[in-house]
This record gives sequence, C-alpha cells and structure tokens, in this order.
Amino acid sequence: MLTKSLIILAVAFGLSQAQMVKQCTCSEVEPCKKGYVDSVIPCADSCQEHAAALGANYQQLRQCLMQKEPMLRAAMSCTEGNLRDACAASPGQMVPKRYPETLKIAAMSEINRMLSRAGIASQAKGLLSQGKKLYGCMKTCMDKKSGQCAKKLGCGLKLPSDSQLVQQAKQCAIQSGFNTQSVQQLCHCAQQSGIGALNGLCEKIVIS
Repeated sequence: MLTKSLIILAVAFGLSQAQMVKQCTCSEVEPCKKGYVDSVIPCADSCQEHAAALGANYQQLRQCLMQKEPMLRAAMSCTEGNLRDACAASPGQMVPKRYPETLKIAAMSEINRMLSRAGIASQAKGLLSQGKKLYGCMKTCMDKKSGQCAKKLGCGLKLPSDSQLVQQAKQCAIQSGFNTQSVQQLCHCAQQSGIGALNGLCEKIVIS
C-alpha cells in the first residue's frame, strides 16, 4: 500500500533519468503534494470496481484499509523525512529528469522478490494484475483531482536511485508497523471482505 502511494507521488512529480530539469521548490511542491495525498481515499472509492472484480465487499475492504491509515501516514512521513533535499528552498537548481516507469519496475521487482521468497508468487499473479489496474485508475483519478498540478509545475525532485527509494519506503513501512504480523492481519481482513484469491496466502506472507 505504501509502495503504491509512493509510486503515485513519484509519478506526480515526473520521475525520469536523462535530461536535466529545474528542481521543484518546496513551496511549489507542498500544495500539490497535499492535493494528491488528500485524494487517495476519494480516488480509492472511485476505483472500487477493481476491488469488486476480486469479489470484495468494498465497504468492508475500505474499513480494513482505514484501520491502517495512521500507520500509512506515519510511513509516508518517514519516507519524506529521508528525502528532505528532494525539493529546493529556492529556485535555480537543476536535477536529472526521472522516468515514472523505472520506479514502478523497481517497486514491482521488490514485491515479486518478497512473494517469491514466501513461495506464493504464482498464486498472487492474478492479484497483482488487478492491482496494476487499480493503480492505473488511481493515478488517473488523482491527477484529475489535483488539477494536473504536478504536470503544470514542470519540475523534478532530487531523489536517490529507484531501488534505493523502494528500499527506503519499505524500511519506513516496517518501522511504522507494517511488519509480518500486521500485514498478515490486513490480508486476513481483506480475505474476509470477500477476496477469495487470498485463501491460503495470508499466513505465508513474510515481511523482511
């Protein structure tokens, strides 16, 4: 969940890697970032058909996610704390442009690695496929609700490599409470909401 949120924020501020672009100032980023963060739950509601496609009762699933919202916000704050230099205090700095797709690939690689280590990669394939559709729906919705502010800014952030960014987000998630037990609880809650594809998977999840 944190990884998806991070990807959405990263995509919002135009991650790519070759040409140089002006670095976003913190005063530019803050209202835009707030617009994206505030749109997460409304957009999840708008994209609920993707959860329904998995058999979930969306209101039950929503409650599962809302129970973890304080932990999610803590994880996001932790990640932001590790990226204090991402935006500039004053204009004039340049940063390498970054591609959103490369961060998405790095995040998916880490998710697949964790699923493979748990021995559930093949069983979770359908869930990941639907998750990608949900991500696409969420991104479109959040771009729209934020008034396309990130695109209009036309600037970039100073960030570590995609793999480092994913690992930082993962460690922040763990520190904020998304450990094996907590994620298994969330999984069981989602399973009870009607997602039959999770049967037999939750107890195998290991966060490491």
